[in-house]
Amino acid sequence: MTEISKTADQALVLLAYVAEHGPLGTTDLARRLKMHRTVVHRLLATLQGRGFVHRVDAGYLPGTALLHLAQFVEPELIGVSRPTLHALAQEYGETFILTALQGSHEAIQIEQAVGGHHFMRVQLTRGFRHPLSKGASGRSILAFCDDEVIAHFLEKAEDPVLLAEQLEAVRREGFAVSHDELSAGVHGVSVPILVDRKPVASIGVVYPAVREEAATTYARALKKAATTIARAVRRNPPA
Repeated sequence: MTEISKTADQALVLLAYVAEHGPLGTTDLARRLKMHRTVVHRLLATLQGRGFVHRVDAGYLPGTALLHLAQFVEPELIGVSRPTLHALAQEYGETFILTALQGSHEAIQIEQAVGGHHFMRVQLTRGFRHPLSKGASGRSILAFCDDEVIAHFLEKAEDPVLLAEQLEAVRREGFAVSHDELSAGVHGVSVPILVDRKPVASIGVVYPAVREEAATTYARALKKAATTIARAVRRNPPA
């Protein structure tokens, strides 16, 4: 197993927790993460000094340094996908999202375009993460991952038979759906972006459950969009 830096790992765990659950103070963070309070205090001071967190009355929040780094995350993929996302959002009025693979087990939302047709719509936070087995955007990627990654999730799933059926449906139909999985009242449809039969990302839509009947229409539009983006990625591969 590759040797890692314990201090660096603790700092990253702390930063990720602040990003997802902040604002939180030193004592709460130490208790929740089961770290010594002195260690948490030292790590927060270091992160604050570099701009990765900042202090407010209620505790610590993510800092502006993360925004600077975010612009360098998958720039080619985001660049070729952004026009398609905005065109879909303008046409259908919903929130269309681009989701990438983080590591081998997580999906992370790296770009979105929010439509303005509807009074009620869904909006996500850039950087929102979740397991590949959860949500349409994750499962549409997972269905085309390597066998060992799929086996990992099937082994840990509460209902491995259901998950296997969902992944097979993605491979058969070309898209994934989700209902109230990551947030109550929110539905999703997502299509994998495949380059040389490998999932580089997924493109999807999230919308209120009241517009459930639109899923088939969204799936057709997303399939065309995924093909367009995959072609652009092939023409403009990462340097």
